[in-house]
Amino acid sequence: MAVYKPARRAKKEGEYKHRAVERENTNTQLRILTCFHGAGSIPSMINLLEASRGIEKGEGLCVYALHLRELSERSSAILMVHKVRKNGMPFWNRRGVNADADQVVVAFQAFQQLSRVNVRPMTAISSMSDIHEDICTTAVRKKAAIVILPFHKHQQLDGSLETTRGDYRWVNRRVLLQAPCSVGIFVDRGLGGSSQVSAQDVSYSVVVLFFGGPDDREALAYGLRMAEHPGIVLTVFRFVVSPERVGEIVNVEVSNNNNENQSVKNLKSDEEIMSEIRKISSVDESVKFVEKQIENAAVDVRSAIEEVRRSNLFLVGRMPGGEIALAIRENSECPELGPVGSLLISPESSTKASVLVIQQYNGTGIAPDLGAAETEVLTSTDKDSD
Repeated sequence: MAVYKPARRAKKEGEYKHRAVERENTNTQLRILTCFHGAGSIPSMINLLEASRGIEKGEGLCVYALHLRELSERSSAILMVHKVRKNGMPFWNRRGVNADADQVVVAFQAFQQLSRVNVRPMTAISSMSDIHEDICTTAVRKKAAIVILPFHKHQQLDGSLETTRGDYRWVNRRVLLQAPCSVGIFVDRGLGGSSQVSAQDVSYSVVVLFFGGPDDREALAYGLRMAEHPGIVLTVFRFVVSPERVGEIVNVEVSNNNNENQSVKNLKSDEEIMSEIRKISSVDESVKFVEKQIENAAVDVRSAIEEVRRSNLFLVGRMPGGEIALAIRENSECPELGPVGSLLISPESSTKASVLVIQQYNGTGIAPDLGAAETEVLTSTDKDSD
């Protein structure tokens, strides 16, 4: 406590322009706040960041790597910004203490030197009930466009996902509710293998499943930035209702006029973006565009995923728009992943690729479809902890 300043809750959100990946000027700097629980997920996360840097144009990529550590002895939080001595080792760890945290710092410093991406490692130490506040406060201070969180389940040797610590699930949900920017939840299934992949060796197939709406547009914007990397091929699957089945896939009654207006607005914007993607794919070999006409939502969407099951990474919106997405919504134990993310990680799924589920910042501080009851529990829990 004598060396590191305690993390303090921000009095108000700082004013900054880029709170999402989707933006008019794609040459502006993309700021990512990526979070970790431990050293095990570092290689895949670094490989994800390497894929996210695009090419060296504009202002590039700036990464803030936040190591989340639980503090059980104190009620106050500590935020440590790691500085480096001339010999390359963190100044706060001279005798090998906290080796796991040291490994996090060294890994990101090595990534920074090899990729020329601006990386700033930090550690947030606080109680489980307050970690989400550290994440949101840091995102404001660093003017992050997106926060990337690790999924609370980890892949086992047999390929299945198992919960190692359920507390982090609630951390993710609180961040989804309160984040001052876009949020991505990364389901790590070994992106790039168990070690960091150098820039010249990157060779990934990335797929965006596009149904419509702001979350899907955010996922697409992230995918287009990835496509700038010379080692990445991006495939955009756009799902549309078959002309013979328009209005038949699902019957939705919308009682909220604001939602209706927003839906119409998003539909127009979606069409404009799809027109741009068609043009890009016609001149850029690294971007492929596929339009799928859907008659049976549950069957045809799974069939499309089967076609690209060997891909390395799927980018999907947390709450996609349109009647096709509504038709595939099922009761899931992980609503924070949304219907498409849940479909991709289900035991019945044909793919074992990593998944990044993205929620675009909407300016309201409300994450849709986490469940009214669960939202009330999360909010009341935060009040009790205060």
